[in-house]
Amino acid sequence: MPNTQLCGRYVAAVFAVLASFGSSAQFTGLTYEEVATSSVGTTYRVYANFADPTDIMQAVYGETPNGISVTSAAGFYQDPLGDFLPTGITPLLYPSFPNLAYDSWLTIGQEDNTVGDPIADVGGAGWTSAKLIFEGGGDFVVNDGVGGSIFALPSQVQAIPDANGQVLIAQLTTTGSWNMTCNIQWRDAQLNVFNELGLSIGYELVDYAGLSFELVGENTTGDGFDTYRVYANFIDDGAQVVAVYGLQDTALSVTTTSSFYQDPLGGFLATSINGLLFPSFPNLEYDSWMTIGADDVSGSVDQIGIDFLGFEAGGNLVVDDAVGGTWYILPDLEPSAFPDAEGRVLLAQLTTDGIVDLVFNLQYRSADGSNKQALQQALTFPVVTPGCIDPGACNYNPLADFDDGSCDFLSCAGCDDVDACNYNPQAVIVDNTLCEFPTGYPNNIVDCDGNCLNDTDGDGVCDEEEVPGCTNPEATNYDPNATDDDGTCKIFGCTDPDAQNYNPIATDDDDSCEFLVVGTQGCTYADATNYDAEADLDDGTCEFDCSGGGNCAYDTDGNGLIGSADLLVFLSLYGLPCAD
Repeated sequence: MPNTQLCGRYVAAVFAVLASFGSSAQFTGLTYEEVATSSVGTTYRVYANFADPTDIMQAVYGETPNGISVTSAAGFYQDPLGDFLPTGITPLLYPSFPNLAYDSWLTIGQEDNTVGDPIADVGGAGWTSAKLIFEGGGDFVVNDGVGGSIFALPSQVQAIPDANGQVLIAQLTTTGSWNMTCNIQWRDAQLNVFNELGLSIGYELVDYAGLSFELVGENTTGDGFDTYRVYANFIDDGAQVVAVYGLQDTALSVTTTSSFYQDPLGGFLATSINGLLFPSFPNLEYDSWMTIGADDVSGSVDQIGIDFLGFEAGGNLVVDDAVGGTWYILPDLEPSAFPDAEGRVLLAQLTTDGIVDLVFNLQYRSADGSNKQALQQALTFPVVTPGCIDPGACNYNPLADFDDGSCDFLSCAGCDDVDACNYNPQAVIVDNTLCEFPTGYPNNIVDCDGNCLNDTDGDGVCDEEEVPGCTNPEATNYDPNATDDDGTCKIFGCTDPDAQNYNPIATDDDDSCEFLVVGTQGCTYADATNYDAEADLDDGTCEFDCSGGGNCAYDTDGNGLIGSADLLVFLSLYGLPCAD
């Protein structure tokens, strides 16, 4: 599967002539991908990656203190028809020699001999020796003063990045983990030469996958006593468990909340179990014991340093002192120490009516020959369900195996008063102290959301709280406390629409109307002596001739004319009593 893991970089010396120091962002690191899985192992290809397609790879090299190394504890597959470089590999031979396609080699861009202008390599005695070891299936390591290099000329097309910006630098086939450390030299389109030092990339084979348990019998030696088996699980079927141990800082423990069944004919290790006795002593089959792979006397498991007397009496097993203890096998002498068809290696059988907690430390040998440890591997079984076991609680769990103190008596409690805002007819626990009522309940005039129950005019003020009065701030009798206008507002002003200062909101006329004079002023009465035919607005100046004789009732000043002077006299006497 593809992997885009980038390598790290470290400062080191330069192996190149006329090379500039430093690096460029155009080189983006090393990556690898898994290209095949076959009977000879898994095949990986390693690439140098560039952001600029005009860059050109020149060399993959190593010399002290920046060596080159390609290592794997499992070794590398080397086909008899292959070589250190792929320049001698003929693809036409693949049908007859299919494993040739998985040969391990180093390169610059080239993967077979179909390229007319091949790459080459050069180096000292250490380089030559390392090539022989590598071609023999071992590691390739060069870190001396002479060093060596795989190189390509600038004219060789294989040194140019492909469409993905990659230049192939190695193909490696192995059954285990691997690592490659190298230095590369490349140049850009401006002929600037760069060196990338201390590049490192690799793949760590994940072979161990943790502990598991299996229920193999229920109520085996008595009511409630069940029998379980504990396994170490592996992805790599070539791995082998060699020891289970405990020390002071990495304790081993096997404990139960009750007790372990220990048959009188059994023992601490599975090697004490004789299956021929099962018909006569059926409970012997369910004895509690430790092992590595074997489940009877046919195994070759042994132990040292473990005080197992308490465990054999039905109690717990703990190994946590400075001396420590272990049960173990001699490598390759116990076939069942390798994973079975399901990838499992049996480590223990335990019969108990309680809950088991165990912590193991494992030592195993990987398929590549490396010795590894898996420390403080913990497992609890059977799978138990903690929870609330009180039927009266909100979170009662009928499937819970034990009470974990989580019982909740509040979240499902509720109010069953139908008048309450939080009335809950489905409340599991009735608690009317939780009831919430509208403001003012039971004489409330609003509902639970604060909305009026009665609001005839829809103004948001409940009818029961309405205050009648004048609500117009311009009125002389404005009432700031009024919420409902009762039509009593009084606004004094001119109510004549023809007046210049007409006030449309005035309710009472205050004689303040003012009129704008427009048109020709004069006497508009035709009988007046000073009648003005062109006047269209009487200005009160009309005069009447009373000289024809007789009394002239309105000639108050006696000049024989009725004019404005007579009106002034009239106004001055208006309202006075007549003299006798």
